[in-house]
Amino acid sequence: MKKWITLPITAALLAGPAAAQQTKTVTIDNDRISGSKTITRDGQGNVTVDGDVTRKSDGATASHDYSRTHTENGWTASGEQSDFKGRSRGFDYERSRTDNGWEASGSAYNRRGDQYDYSAYGVRGDNSRERGRTVNRNGETVYSRSDSAVRDANGNIVRNTSVTRDPTFKPKKRLKPLRVKNPKPRKRVQRRRGR
Repeated sequence: MKKWITLPITAALLAGPAAAQQTKTVTIDNDRISGSKTITRDGQGNVTVDGDVTRKSDGATASHDYSRTHTENGWTASGEQSDFKGRSRGFDYERSRTDNGWEASGSAYNRRGDQYDYSAYGVRGDNSRERGRTVNRNGETVYSRSDSAVRDANGNIVRNTSVTRDPTFKPKKRLKPLRVKNPKPRKRVQRRRGR
């Protein structure tokens, strides 16, 4: 059973929408696990998530923490998640605007103990656009990509792409925030047999 509890802060709401802060707590309690996840939004685009669940069969715990903060020129995010076996994964990420584009950097580690470092950029010119990203795993480059598009004197767009990838690495299009997966009861589907 899930219970949704909204705790509005009256003083913040009276002060105006810009200063409004909202906290939502989701409680999980079923035959297998119990716990809760709390999400706080400050009305400025900043978010924090704190979740913990306990497995009833053996008392093992799993946790989830995530935060996203807006900065003057962009935003930062970080998160960590541990499972019932004590394995953890996490990341830190920062993205900011520049005079002619953007740049980003970050790091992450997975449950196997691999360490990743990430960097990316995007640049726009009058008649051109370029972007690229690089991923290092345990100190070695496993992925590098650069894309460019230039409009020539005839108005045609010339595109170039360069990719280097370690066969063991599968790149993702974007960093996905860590989430706590709420278990849902499986529904039995009865298949009708044709006559």
